[in-house]
Amino acid sequence: MVAPGGMRIMAAIVDRQTFILPRAVAADTEVFAIGDLHGRTDLLHALLDEAAGEPRRRARRALVFLGDLVDRGPDSIGTIDLAIGAGARIGADAQIGLMGNHETMMRLALDASAPWDDALHALANWLRNGGGAVVRQFVDFEVEPAGPEELLTVIRVALPHRIRAWLETLRANWRSGNVLFVHAGVNPGVDLERFLAVPWNTPLAEVHEDMHWAWVRWPFLEASPGPGGFGGYLVVHGHTPNDARPDPSHEEQIRNFRINLDAGSGKTGLAKMAVFRGAEVKVLTALGPTNAMLSRAQG
Repeated sequence: MVAPGGMRIMAAIVDRQTFILPRAVAADTEVFAIGDLHGRTDLLHALLDEAAGEPRRRARRALVFLGDLVDRGPDSIGTIDLAIGAGARIGADAQIGLMGNHETMMRLALDASAPWDDALHALANWLRNGGGAVVRQFVDFEVEPAGPEELLTVIRVALPHRIRAWLETLRANWRSGNVLFVHAGVNPGVDLERFLAVPWNTPLAEVHEDMHWAWVRWPFLEASPGPGGFGGYLVVHGHTPNDARPDPSHEEQIRNFRINLDAGSGKTGLAKMAVFRGAEVKVLTALGPTNAMLSRAQG
């Protein structure tokens, strides 16, 4: 972004906090987990620069994206492209992409195996939730489609192969030691394994948010699971910016066996990455312009 006077505003790391967790990742692995980005390539650059500069302190290094790389922000395709090569950039031995609810909508619409009516319903929901900005990045409409069916056909044909391949690599969750990484969270009232086994491609018309790992907010965010945690795990998640509270607290989250890395990138200009080594976690925050500031600069 270029500010008045021609100075370029770059995203930068503005905060670092270290906490001790009640659960630990695998002893031989350091895990870098990145929260919701929503098309903010600038914030991802800042986080990856920091990760690349971190000295390796374990035999293995894993990079986990918690989902919602797309929609709402200015550069979803650029964010995906940057994420695809991120593991190599930071020297990771493994890279794991998790599916957020926005990727769920996107893939349900664009996957040729999805039933047509379910795909149209997913398309409508995706477009209402910021998907239009993604579509405009890879489709140049010389003539506007006549309706949703023609639109869906056009964007399925135009979808770049690398983006389709990336969508197909996304997973529901990942675990290291006794730490569970999942986009939205879990439902403390449902058996953990049964909850996590819910298919990603459940038609949106059949999804109950509290019963799906890509969508759940409550009762997860208000749960106090006690010393057993969530089925024995501490949960690392995103999905709900700052717990939908004006005063989110990582200390309180950790007492309740979870940590939220969604900082509301579009509205706040913030994105978070957590570095896990054993039972220690370091949370880093990158700050850049808000989406509104970017829009004004481009206008």
